[in-house]
Amino acid sequence: MREMIDRMSSRSDLRFGARRVDTVDALRESLNQVLGGNVAARCRVESIRGTEARVACRDNATAMRIRFYVPDILASVTSRLDASDVTAIRVTVSTHGWDDA
Repeated sequence: MREMIDRMSSRSDLRFGARRVDTVDALRESLNQVLGGNVAARCRVESIRGTEARVACRDNATAMRIRFYVPDILASVTSRLDASDVTAIRVTVSTHGWDDA
């Protein structure tokens, strides 16, 4: 079992994949902490490319609020992670794919 774990942990695709999941979780927690649950529910993490996180918002008001709080969100993410996995946040407005129920 130990041998299998050593082989799997040496694979960069598995290591970085797990790290991305941790980064997305940290970003979601930071959005909730900094913005509050109501505002955070109106945005979602679209992707992480390199060190840039892309966050899509349901409306312009939410996007503007997130843009204003980007430094606080980045500080919160950095405090949750070991390395600086996210150094920039790109905020967009997208109404596609939201559940209107």
